[in-house]
Amino acid sequence: MKKRSYAIAFSSVMTALCIILLFLGSVVTVLDLSCAALASIVVILAVIEIGGFYPWLIWLCTSILGLLLLPDKFGSLVFFLFAGYYPILKSFTERLPKAFYFIKLIVFNLSLTLIIFSSKALLGLPDTEITYSVFTYLICNIVFVLYDIAMTRLITLYLFKLRRRFKFFK
Repeated sequence: MKKRSYAIAFSSVMTALCIILLFLGSVVTVLDLSCAALASIVVILAVIEIGGFYPWLIWLCTSILGLLLLPDKFGSLVFFLFAGYYPILKSFTERLPKAFYFIKLIVFNLSLTLIIFSSKALLGLPDTEITYSVFTYLICNIVFVLYDIAMTRLITLYLFKLRRRFKFFK
């Protein structure tokens, strides 16, 4: 019971931290994608420390609260459609052989298509800001591969160097 209560409290704090990061990206619109990526690191901590359905709960609550409360919705939309659930999905896909890396790329490209469509249809971004062009997909896929490598290295750093210093669970 104590571990479950702690997991719920930890999830609540992580959700609040994600909302704060998304709010920062919402206020300083240049940082909206960066803050969504930082919020995904918070989800990684939840995947590592508590696992189970709690990271999904953090993703869902943060997405709903971000889309309802934040003034600029683009960062929340990116978190909802990709950055929030990708760390959870990454924990599953990392267990597969390296030949299945294309699964990550397929998920990313589907998410990117949804982000482009939603930002135009729901948020009303003009066609000149983000498009379905091959160039957009090429650049975004390169950035995604770099993001995935950086995320893997951050996870490794956390597991082998930082985790014992934080001691979320004793």
